[in-house]
Amino acid sequence: MMRRLPPSNVSLLLETPSSEKTLARSKIIIDGRDTGRVVNGEILEAAVQWANHHLLFITDNTPFEEYLRIYLLDAQWRIVDCAALGAMYSTGVFSDLELVRPNTLHFRFFGGITWTLELLDHDVISLPFSDPRGVSRLFSFRKRFRIYGEPLPDIEA
Repeated sequence: MMRRLPPSNVSLLLETPSSEKTLARSKIIIDGRDTGRVVNGEILEAAVQWANHHLLFITDNTPFEEYLRIYLLDAQWRIVDCAALGAMYSTGVFSDLELVRPNTLHFRFFGGITWTLELLDHDVISLPFSDPRGVSRLFSFRKRFRIYGEPLPDIEA
């Protein structure tokens, strides 16, 4: 079962602001206590609990080149899987989060489409660079969530 967590349960505390050379880094705070875990990003857009895992949607707070960072964390708040949505010189606004089934969510960010995220009970083998355009991950042959969506092509005026 999934449920959205209120900001009073999960929040971020900015540890290092972004600069021209580094991303912002923030501590994960649970019920007012520091977990000792740090993630890239600055603004917590949403937190979802799924079984004994947590899914965090975090943006960078960079108005003209916004990225959405998605972290799946275990019960000890260790990163199990992560991905980023965005593209250079693109803007994005996180919205319309919808918990659909026991392990599926929909949301909007960029590209004029609704993105779908499917949480997986265990690691699955996956080819690197097999995610849709606009999704980036660390190089790995395994993942714990899948992202579906195809951004609309850019239209020049």
